[in-house]
Amino acid sequence: MLQSYKSKSVHISDNGIFPDIALLWSKHAGRVTYTTPWINGFPSSMQTEIGEGFAEFERVDDIHEIIDETDLFVFPDIYYSHVQADLLARGKRVWGSRDAEELEIYRSRAKPAFDKLSIPQGPYEIIDAGITKLRQYIKDHGDRKLWIKIDKTRGDFETFSVEPGEEATAYELYKNKLDDVETKLGPKAEITVFVVEDNLEDTIDLAIDTHCVDGVYPSVAILGTEEKGEAYVGIVKPWDKMPAGLVSIYDKLSPSLKGYQYRAPISLESRVKGKAATLGDPCMRYGSPPEEVEMEWITNQPDIMWFGAEGKMIDPKFDGNVGVQLNVHSDWCCDHPLMIDYPKKYKDNVKFRYNSVFKGRMWIMPQGAGPRCAAIVSHGNSLDDCMEECKEISAQFKGIQIESFSRSFPVIKERIATLKSWGVW
Repeated sequence: MLQSYKSKSVHISDNGIFPDIALLWSKHAGRVTYTTPWINGFPSSMQTEIGEGFAEFERVDDIHEIIDETDLFVFPDIYYSHVQADLLARGKRVWGSRDAEELEIYRSRAKPAFDKLSIPQGPYEIIDAGITKLRQYIKDHGDRKLWIKIDKTRGDFETFSVEPGEEATAYELYKNKLDDVETKLGPKAEITVFVVEDNLEDTIDLAIDTHCVDGVYPSVAILGTEEKGEAYVGIVKPWDKMPAGLVSIYDKLSPSLKGYQYRAPISLESRVKGKAATLGDPCMRYGSPPEEVEMEWITNQPDIMWFGAEGKMIDPKFDGNVGVQLNVHSDWCCDHPLMIDYPKKYKDNVKFRYNSVFKGRMWIMPQGAGPRCAAIVSHGNSLDDCMEECKEISAQFKGIQIESFSRSFPVIKERIATLKSWGVW
């Protein structure tokens, strides 16, 4: 560590995915506070209890309770640019994406902006006339797989794909899904903007998972690949050894990030085929994965946040060359509180989301945000050893409808073999 933080106070404003960042800071800072959004006309204890019950940090209901006495504000997620702007105007130290969050939130505006920067993207269509036009577009292109995305309100629906079968068209197979989307959107359905992307065949998901300070990237970072929602593997590489196609995308976006005064983690999720790279979605925040494994893998995270918030780049220090993350799901926790039990000797290997502690037990608070409730992480110098450790821990998880995805490990290993054959791993 470059300095001691025992005299410092740190606040984390989160959407519930990263209470463990507060736990990380509790090992270093004198005081750590944490909050998540909860205010509406009918607030629920399922929101107000996230982050409660921890001895290591304090949940607060309102950031204004602790502004004056807080030294560093950390924003792991998006939708907080206005709060960050207010704190910066007060002269506070802020680690967050600032207004650059719009590059992720507003896809229909960002994609033309990326075109102007000559950042390679796959074929896409912006449909700004509602779901009737979306239905027609899918009918007209029903012979191929398409990805359907939305601006801003990912709670309406997550990105999904439609694709044809042997005999049925994509529209026929997914009409019920589109009906459901229309029902959920209600009167907004015909004014919603949709982004439709062509599926890029025979490509592999790959990204440089790193952080950025005013358009500058560190000299070493993580090259990572994910089996969506299930598992992740990353390796440590010097920046000058990263795949040139990916580096080019980061370089082209760098001046814009400098203009935003971007100071946060970043992952420009891309698809690669051979040495060519195409930007998919920019992740202008802590990604999940790989943040869960990074909390243990990167040993100087407090320095990265503290000094990065004031505009100084700090290179990450890694404990090992390989990191693995295995996600844990439970359909039960989508709508019900879920207690999870596991051997506490693995506490550093397990990262929860939407969690609270009641009478010493770990609970997941339902948020209607999908089944993912935890991640099991391991890092070291052997991919096989890390995968085995994750599998061993996952076998000892107990709770209603608990499921993990070690079945994805062979898939990822095959993918890595392909990436190696292309010379990009």
